[in-house]
Amino acid sequence: MLHRLTGLLILIGALVFGGAATAQDVIQRPIAGFPHAVLHTVGDQPKPVVVILHGADGNDEASTRFGPILARMGYAAVGLPYYSPNWGDYGPPPKFPDLPGSFIDIRVDQIADLREALRGMPGADVERFGLFGASKGAEFALIAGSRYPWIDSIVAYAPTDVVWEGWGLEMVEAEGTRSSFSFGGQPLPFMPYRGFVEGLLAGPAADLRAIHANGRLDHPDREAAARIPVEAYRGDLLLIAGGRDAQWDAASAATAIQNSRTQAGLETTALIYPEAGHDLVGDGGVRQVERSGGSPEADAAARQDAWPRVVAFMARTLAN
Repeated sequence: MLHRLTGLLILIGALVFGGAATAQDVIQRPIAGFPHAVLHTVGDQPKPVVVILHGADGNDEASTRFGPILARMGYAAVGLPYYSPNWGDYGPPPKFPDLPGSFIDIRVDQIADLREALRGMPGADVERFGLFGASKGAEFALIAGSRYPWIDSIVAYAPTDVVWEGWGLEMVEAEGTRSSFSFGGQPLPFMPYRGFVEGLLAGPAADLRAIHANGRLDHPDREAAARIPVEAYRGDLLLIAGGRDAQWDAASAATAIQNSRTQAGLETTALIYPEAGHDLVGDGGVRQVERSGGSPEADAAARQDAWPRVVAFMARTLAN
């Protein structure tokens, strides 16, 4: 039943934004000034922009997976790779050596530059602008939303309510000193981890959720500065989180975000699935990313429930 509803909503979205499409109809265009970024569209009629913001894995997997899907739903879908992990001799070579290899001071304000680069490109209507992010991509999206009034719609999977410490090869000797994100050339205040380097050494045995939770316990004095001011974002917001997320406590963060915005008189939808983990993007399938938490079955059920709501939310918030 849910799969039928998803198909119906996708069809409605396609009709609203310019007609049904087939896989062969998706056009991919590079975006000047943004290496490896791609604009996915069906035809050249202006459509709402949706920027796909990747998680900690970086590179372009999320873009290549969801760009065509969102394009067929009637959006100008933009894959924006902004980080390509580079651990030197301790990991595989980076896929995109010309992108930042460490998750340090990632420029949130590149979203404004991207919007200007998209202005006038075939198929893109930058006056209707949404963000679609998961995990670190959700962190990116919420920070951007709190700073730019022209962002109309945000879908944030596995969100956080604070900016976190950055990471990279150079951080092994400098724990707790660098932010994940920057704005206007300045690093944003952040919440440090506890035991990040130990976690690197532990590999798959590392408790990522504890590394985040213990960092917050150690630094209550930094909470206010690190908090993302989500009440400054006046657009529409949909949060999706799992109660058994093994990477960070996305469910508590989603609740905190919703409460902050409710107190400011802003509507926010939070879909929290108590038995699900971190891997909730998409429309179903029993699969599991490494260290997601929850179970493949719980994650699949959450995806199947959430995806039709994501589709409907985007159609409602970006239609006009």
